[in-house]
Amino acid sequence: MQESVVFLDHFADLPDPRQLSKVIYPLEEILLLSLLAVVAGAETFTAIAQFGKKKLGLLRRLRPFANGTPDHDRLGEVFAALDPEPFQKCFVAWVAVLTGAPADVIAIDGKTSRRSYQKGGLNPIHMVSAFAARQRLVLGQVKVAQKSNEIVAIPKLLDMLAIEGAIVTIDAMGCQREIASKIIDKKADYVLALKGNQGTLHEDVELFANEQKAKNFKNTTISQDKSVDGDHGRIETRRTTVFHDVGWLQER
Repeated sequence: MQESVVFLDHFADLPDPRQLSKVIYPLEEILLLSLLAVVAGAETFTAIAQFGKKKLGLLRRLRPFANGTPDHDRLGEVFAALDPEPFQKCFVAWVAVLTGAPADVIAIDGKTSRRSYQKGGLNPIHMVSAFAARQRLVLGQVKVAQKSNEIVAIPKLLDMLAIEGAIVTIDAMGCQREIASKIIDKKADYVLALKGNQGTLHEDVELFANEQKAKNFKNTTISQDKSVDGDHGRIETRRTTVFHDVGWLQER
């Protein structure tokens, strides 16, 4: 259970928005309860509350829980009142310690949460997440109003993360000079998807690649790799070519 104590250390400075004189369940106890319940498979506040009732003896080995554990309504109220930005920073700091070794590849992508759309109500929740491929762990998330806001959210997410030495992959939405510069400033490398949203850049790169391929790559330095995967009843062969002579591209 030592990891649980480390977890609470990283959330020690998280502001509690409640009036201290009316607090029945300390914030650190609510956070600890929620962590252990989610690890055990809980996916709702109701399930977390049920876990608390069943495992109160276990919880009291770690913290007093003098007033027992809160019900699902109280849990929902507390989490709804928390400021998401300080919570996010605490979470990212904890995950950075939890993962141990730095991530090799960090995939940044935006997705709309399933079943988050409410008919006649709020728009569905769209999140930009950073996923450590080797550890298979979400390192951090930023909520955005809509997909077009990903360009603004990605730099904020990068500011939260320790990415030194990693390779950051982002789809075409994140193919921006500012984002690439921030990744380099944080001593990481990037692989950005390039599509037609960058003026003539996509056409120029495609023309350059086709010309070099037609000349059998005699006028440039390249690295190539091939991988073969078999899944879902089919065999996929992927061939990758990396061009090292891109001075002309850097001058654009």
